[in-house]
Amino acid sequence: MIPLLETALAFAMIMLTASLFVSAVVQVIVNVGRYRSRVLVHMLRSLMHGFRAFHRDPDVVDPATGRPARDALARNEACEMRFVHEVLADPVLHARSAELVYGSDPARLALLVEYIDADDLITIAAGASATVDGEGRERLLPARWVSCGQGGPGAVKRYATVEQFAAYVRRWFPTLEGTASQTFKQRARQLTLLVSMMLVVLFNFDGFQVLARLHQGGASRAQVVAQADTLTATAVRLGERPAGAPDERPDATLEDLGLEMQKTATLLDEANLGIGWQESWIVKRFGAYRGDLLAPRPTALQLLRDTLFWLAGLAFSCGMLSLGAPFWVTTFSRLIQMRNEVQYRKRQESASGVKPASGAPVVPARERAVARAS
Repeated sequence: MIPLLETALAFAMIMLTASLFVSAVVQVIVNVGRYRSRVLVHMLRSLMHGFRAFHRDPDVVDPATGRPARDALARNEACEMRFVHEVLADPVLHARSAELVYGSDPARLALLVEYIDADDLITIAAGASATVDGEGRERLLPARWVSCGQGGPGAVKRYATVEQFAAYVRRWFPTLEGTASQTFKQRARQLTLLVSMMLVVLFNFDGFQVLARLHQGGASRAQVVAQADTLTATAVRLGERPAGAPDERPDATLEDLGLEMQKTATLLDEANLGIGWQESWIVKRFGAYRGDLLAPRPTALQLLRDTLFWLAGLAFSCGMLSLGAPFWVTTFSRLIQMRNEVQYRKRQESASGVKPASGAPVVPARERAVARAS
């Protein structure tokens, strides 16, 4: 029981290590590519487009049919993106250093913002609004935000009051925010799968071979399990928590992520489990088939079988890594608890073991039968 459990624990640690490496790479790509910011930009544009469609703006909705106007998204991109950029470029949402670096370029400043609250959005829109009556009771959104078609960017849209916009935002912002969150998570999962495939191929990560070496070598298992504390600390620094826990990732810099990638790569290299091309068993099989190595030459059928088994091992590794670091953090924690429970029960059984009674000797059943017959 213990060797099998230790093999499962060591394998979970190897997969967690590789998953943390993948997670660090994904975070670097997400930060450099501004994935969160771009999803936020798309969400705010959808919000403004929906607000205009809700109030039957003729630039967005065909008055005759009541359906979306032809090429409405393309024709209204200019003013709706102007709304997005001006909102996200508001100084309240930026640090002073960012303003100094990017100056007054709203499009570049917008990509620095990864989150905005509904109340903040309403406040910024109200600050940019203008009064249409002498008493200031009715305030309209800037015409350049809602006028893209007939009349030009200066056309006044009477429906676009701050009050109407605030009501629409409070009603639909949670829905759009949830949709944007799901979009980002889906892109992150796709990116994780892509990075996992690249990692498996580049490092020749054969999951079946890793399992076999862990099962056969007690020293390899012990060496991997000995890194449990280091691996747990790395997972915490990368913000990886068990599945279902709140997603609270730290704001890691690119240098921090690079350091974590180096540490996880070192853990994989020191495990000595056949990961990599230098000690790959499939490379040796091909070398023996070509006669480059002093080893029994496999037949073409045996080489084909080994190649298919190797490809299956790569696919297995890719599938395991695509489960994500939170899954392996959870699995690792549960296996640690299971191992501790098994060790505790074994100690309890050893301490409370019942010794055989020192009375009359035990007579086998066959001898008792012979004695009765005589």
